[in-house]
Amino acid sequence: MRAVRNVSSSLFCRDEAEPLTVRTDEPDPRRIDPDDAPDKSYEQRSAYLYGLVITGSVLAAAPEDGGLVRIALLLGGTLLVYWCAETYAHLIAARTLARRPLRAPERRAVAAEGLPIVTACAVPAVVLLAEALLQVPTSVAVDVALVVNLVLLLVVGWRMSTTGGMTGGRRLAATAIAGLLGVAMIGLKLSLH
Repeated sequence: MRAVRNVSSSLFCRDEAEPLTVRTDEPDPRRIDPDDAPDKSYEQRSAYLYGLVITGSVLAAAPEDGGLVRIALLLGGTLLVYWCAETYAHLIAARTLARRPLRAPERRAVAAEGLPIVTACAVPAVVLLAEALLQVPTSVAVDVALVVNLVLLLVVGWRMSTTGGMTGGRRLAATAIAGLLGVAMIGLKLSLH
């Protein structure tokens, strides 16, 4: 769904800053309505949320006999593969919707929109690397990284619900749902190891 909505804003740009204006009343089948495009920060937060869920999954499945540096590299590599797959799928979908080849700025915009998936692992990976320097045992270090990941999920859930205009109980419920994703990853790790 992200390809349909995100790329729409970039399909209206001559370059990355200046929007096109259409002078005819007839719709151009190669253009997508810019009103269908959501706020970019929403898309970045949702991609970041997905990245945190993937991060939690990798941490939950991480072997306890693996080194922390190796786990951090696996974490980054896994999210990079997810980003490549998502970017490819969105480029193909955007080209299909536009019914024309995408211009270079449009391709760059599609690739950049998914980058929060990769950057989501940055904080947990840094935590793992710091723990490696401190020679924290792998099982404890991964548990700490999972808790950090849970906190990040709560923060993203709170920010998304606040940006979405939620207040009171709805905001707390939306935040709790994001946090439950992190709790599920911790539960998965406990059941696997």
